[in-house]
Amino acid sequence: MPNNNIAAVLTRTDTWRGRNQRSPRRTLSTGHRSLDLLLQGGWPVSSITELLPQQPGIGELSLLLPTLKYYADNNQLCVWLDPPYQPYAPALVGANIALNKLLLVRSKSHGEWLWAAEQSIRSGALLMAWTRQPSPRYADLRKLQLAAADSGNAAFLFSSPSKVLGSPSPVALRLELESLGVNQLLLTLHKMRGKAAGEKLALSLGEPWAQRTDLAMLPVDRHHGYLSNPILRLNG
Repeated sequence: MPNNNIAAVLTRTDTWRGRNQRSPRRTLSTGHRSLDLLLQGGWPVSSITELLPQQPGIGELSLLLPTLKYYADNNQLCVWLDPPYQPYAPALVGANIALNKLLLVRSKSHGEWLWAAEQSIRSGALLMAWTRQPSPRYADLRKLQLAAADSGNAAFLFSSPSKVLGSPSPVALRLELESLGVNQLLLTLHKMRGKAAGEKLALSLGEPWAQRTDLAMLPVDRHHGYLSNPILRLNG
């Protein structure tokens, strides 16, 4: 019988059998104990995380303050790619985040956005990128996912849930964010390797830290923001 033949081969001393074991999952603490428990350790590193706030400015940046501080404290650049609002520098300083480790980048096209995102990841920076229109294709996200795997760093993409939840994604983690009040979030797990989707977590982020200002309404030169480092404008 074929099964008997296979069993006989497997019992031979000169037959090598590979181990069916996965590599340990590397994570970075989110700074929020209950969220670490939900994510089985924290943010996945060597990977892309998609954060899907129902609207910008509901506390999604407060969620990442501990991660920003960790990277800045370890002398790594934190790149903000196309945020919808001007980052509020006094609150960042209040959170003990070094402003000279933050770089605000503005792109002019989807091609520039994708190039800036990939280069930021491959350079070892912490990337926080807000997706443009049109939304990144599966192939684009796959390219960023491979860059994260090569660099060993975490990276975060912010997208609208209504625009992306119906589409497949190669990223390791998808979390939808809903506001329950000032700095109160309801997180819904939509994708995580090794865990079923649908789990929810109500999370308190403490005191509000950010003031949001639409960039189009700023009464200052947009080439020189409150961060005190230059805004990099890409010229394709």
